Amino acid sequence: MTDSPEHFDVAVVGCGTTGLALAHLLASTDIRVAVIDRWRLPVAFPRATHLDDETMRAFQTFGLAHMEPRYIGVGIYRFLDPEGRVVMEFDMNRGKTDQGWNSDYMFHQPDWESVMRGFVEEATTATTFYGWQLLDVQEDDEAARVLLRDTSSGAETQISASYVVGCDGAHSVVRRLMGSQHVDFHATHRSMIVDIEPFVTSPDLPPNLDLFIQAGLRNPVTFIYLSRGMLRFEWLLRSDDDTREFEKLDTVYRLLEPWFRPSEYRIARADVYQWQAVVADRWRKRRLFIAGDAAHENPPHLGQGLCSGVRDALNLAWKLPLVIRGEASPAILDTYESERKPHTTVFVEISAMMANQIEDMVEVPAHMEPPPVEEREQLRPPYGPGIFSAGDRWAGTLSAQPELADGTRLDDLVGFRFALIGSDSVIGDLSAGARSILQRLGIKAVSASSDSLKSWLSRLGVGAVLVRPDRYVFGTADSPTEVESLLTGLLRCLQANAQEQAAPVAV
Repeated sequence: MTDSPEHFDVAVVGCGTTGLALAHLLASTDIRVAVIDRWRLPVAFPRATHLDDETMRAFQTFGLAHMEPRYIGVGIYRFLDPEGRVVMEFDMNRGKTDQGWNSDYMFHQPDWESVMRGFVEEATTATTFYGWQLLDVQEDDEAARVLLRDTSSGAETQISASYVVGCDGAHSVVRRLMGSQHVDFHATHRSMIVDIEPFVTSPDLPPNLDLFIQAGLRNPVTFIYLSRGMLRFEWLLRSDDDTREFEKLDTVYRLLEPWFRPSEYRIARADVYQWQAVVADRWRKRRLFIAGDAAHENPPHLGQGLCSGVRDALNLAWKLPLVIRGEASPAILDTYESERKPHTTVFVEISAMMANQIEDMVEVPAHMEPPPVEEREQLRPPYGPGIFSAGDRWAGTLSAQPELADGTRLDDLVGFRFALIGSDSVIGDLSAGARSILQRLGIKAVSASSDSLKSWLSRLGVGAVLVRPDRYVFGTADSPTEVESLLTGLLRCLQANAQEQAAPVAV
């Protein structure tokens, strides 16, 4: 163990989707980041499978837009009773949304992680510790000392970091070291998950990428199409079901018999997974943070586990660099929890309710008519209190991503930074003070010259909107004077000292 450990600005522990998203964004802003994962290579089978339009927009920011053609869409989601009758159904394919992408996708996580690991490896400010396990973190006034062990040789080393972010999953070591406890929403279940690559088609599976959940059975079953031609089946286990019996190969073959013979597919995954509906009561302790599954676990029924973790990463990825570079007060880091925790709790609560309903659903009357296919709006709760313009009706809501006149997506022009979008009459003749703040904070000013941008501002009923790097709205304005007030308010939020921040920052 070295006496003078190598120092990093941030140590990211865990290289699932949340950790890689955060590490990549930090490295792209020239933050020195240590990237730590106990696995030398990405896990070979998919775990997360679904992403929404907001997350695809984040993937665009990561430089992954070229991967989108490899993803597949989602069809009609049907809830069936024990007899296979449709109880409820809704179309998950809403087409292109205001985020600039389709509403829902299925993707292959191992491919995604391979590309993201490659991005991190190519970054000059990132150092990877793949195959290293976190043992302990000790904090002092100067830094956090991080003790690691090589999982192959057993050798130990120590690094130091100004901040440590635990993206290390449901059994997070960082969360344990923080003393953070779970708030339980009481939807803990086990599922037998079987992923297969079929060699033939089954006439008994739904067409058009449709998916179903058949509830009320001894073991309710879920079916979904995965990318790369793979299929996933999930059987919900009861409390007295034996995990070892379900994981036997003979059991897997028997479970798949309604659709395939054993010779008609390759098994990519067959194991029992326990999922919970929990949210950590504490997301930060001094230099330590938790994100992704370390901070919250979602039952899979809303498909928001990965999406919520990516939002965590985006939130921390713009705040940490400002603090590390001395451009913002460390007090703003408290707004990570105050903004993200209420938002993700909405998804956890709803998915917990859905999970319990699936277990308890009984069959419907035989004479029931098939229900109409519902159209559902995307669930977009606002963020909790934090770095937003107080009293603004749009503050804390997700921004849209309109196209420019030449078809360029807005985020491709803006990059991962603040953006001020407005009509020329509102942002075209700003005061010297306002222009100074734009330059100081690196805010990209965008003239709403395209029909798409004008339409967005019209829908909001405003002349200008200030968007944060994580694509959530800071606030809006209707005149050059209000824009200057908005920018001054943002600067005040970022510079708030710890004494002023007894509560989460807002102006």
